[in-house]
Amino acid sequence: MPTKYSVDSVLTDSGRIERVWADNPTFTLGEVTLQGLQGKIAEAQQKRDQLENLRMQMTALTNDLNNKTADLAAIRTRALSGFRAVFGPDSTQYEQAGGTPASERKRAKRKNGGALPS
Repeated sequence: MPTKYSVDSVLTDSGRIERVWADNPTFTLGEVTLQGLQGKIAEAQQKRDQLENLRMQMTALTNDLNNKTADLAAIRTRALSGFRAVFGPDSTQYEQAGGTPASERKRAKRKNGGALPS
């Protein structure tokens, strides 16, 4: 759920309020205490740090997954080329591996409708 508050700005402002409140111990804010505010600030900072750690882990995992996917895509391309070379472009093996048999490929058509350039 999106929020209209920036975590960093709220933590900065809350830290500023905490410092002013600590310098003026007679200040009261109903049921909110200075210790309660300090606890909430510490919890929010911990959650922000935890979230940043998870984002870093997610970035590392995403990069690792992308590298593994690229490796697999290269192997897939080589394997299809191998099946095509060994068994032929219209073979059952080539089609079973995911290739499109040559007999099922559509011929390329000219973009200008087949007219010769003038």
